[in-house]
Formats: sequence, C-alpha cells, structure tokens
Amino acid sequence: MKTKIMLLLLMITTALCTQAFGHELWVNALPIENGLFRADIGYGHAFPAPEPIADDRLHIFKPLVLVTPEKEMAMVQSGENYAYQIKTDLKKETCMVLGFYRPTFWSKGVSGWAQTDRLQRPDANYVEEAVMYGKTIVNINGATDDALIKKPVGMRLEIVPLVNPATVKAGDKFPMQVICDGQGAKLTEVTGCFAGFSDKGYMAFSGRTDLKGLIDFIPLKPGYWIVKAKQALEHQDKKRADEVVLLSTLTFTIME
Repeated sequence: MKTKIMLLLLMITTALCTQAFGHELWVNALPIENGLFRADIGYGHAFPAPEPIADDRLHIFKPLVLVTPEKEMAMVQSGENYAYQIKTDLKKETCMVLGFYRPTFWSKGVSGWAQTDRLQRPDANYVEEAVMYGKTIVNINGATDDALIKKPVGMRLEIVPLVNPATVKAGDKFPMQVICDGQGAKLTEVTGCFAGFSDKGYMAFSGRTDLKGLIDFIPLKPGYWIVKAKQALEHQDKKRADEVVLLSTLTFTIME
C-alpha cells in the first residue's frame, strides 16, 4: 500500500513538473535508409512523436547537428518542418545528434503567453528567457564505444552519459552527469520516462544529482527513453526577464 501511495505521489509531482515546462525539446534519430541519416526535432508534449512546429516558432530552432568521432555536420531540413537528413557513409560508429532552441523571451500576463520580454510587455506578471537543448545517442550497427558521448558538447545545461546506453540493461544503473555553465549541477532534479509509459506526462524515474552533478539513472525496462533536467536561474537583466530557464534532454535506447 505504501509503495502504491509513493508511486501516485511521484506521478502527480512529475505531471505538475511537466506542465510547468510547457513545450519540451528532444531529438529522435531514425534508421539510415539509402545512405541517408535522418533525425527529427521533437517539440511538444507527446514524446516520442514529433509534431509540426508552428510558423511563429520555426525561427527559434537551429538545424540539427550530427556529431561523429571525426566531425560535426549540420543536417538539412527535408519534408516536414521538423525533419532533417544528411548523406552519410557511417558503418559502425557511435554518434550523436544535437538540437538547439535559441534563447527566447516568453512573457505571461492576463491574456496568456507571448514571445516578448518585459520591455515589450511592461504589464507582464512573469517573464522568462527559455533555452532548450536536445541530444540523442545513436549506435550504428551495434557500436558500443563511449569516448565521444562522454565529452560535453558545450550546452549551458547538458546531460552527459558516462557509459554507452548500449551496455546498460533494464534495471541497471546508468551513470550520468548534469553540467550547468561548465560545472556539475548539484541537487538538480532529473526525470525520465520511456515511450508509451504515459500520455499524461507522468515520469517513470525521478531523482536528484549529488553535489558534483552525478546521478545513477535507472531504466526500468528496455525501450526508447528520454531523460530531462531543468535549471531556473536569476536573469542578469531584470529589465527584460525574471529568470533564465534552461531545459536539457537526452534520448537513447535500452536494448533487450
């Protein structure tokens, strides 16, 4: 009975946390077909399904970036406005795809949310500068190397896996570090869920980093997972916003 109550509290808490985040950013990598490496920007509430990005928000997103052990390559948008691709001859490598949501001011007032700062909307009740990052790990043809993915890529808020998820089994510890502005993000909440877990924003995992930003994430079952971290920092220019809100996600697959 106690376990059921604790699980219910976790689901309620993480649901409220997800609502506070609003839209989230993540990255999905797709199977290589005919020499094309493909990936999608996920933006919304329905992980892992991507959805068309509203016209007035398209400018916020940078093109996806494919990172291999040899180089970084900007991907090309093709088809749906969230879809990207690039020609590749990758055979058996571990690589990453990175997504970036440019710093964007959002204000909240009696008429709702708008893409404005406080200078543009003096009567706003709250203003934040939102910055989001997404990263996915791709193991091509059974690759398990971890040298590339263990290196931070320079995101202000970043989830860095300390081993390759290809070597992690369901129920095992998956060590990670959350970094904020180059330092371990201490006592930062980390949540996660697998595709199909819930259509209401509930999380299957919730924990906090230690004083060095380290955490052992535990994937409960095989499947496609998303891990999230968030930091809200006081904005340096109070004339424009109250806070800078950073959100970072990491997606990966845990095999059978």
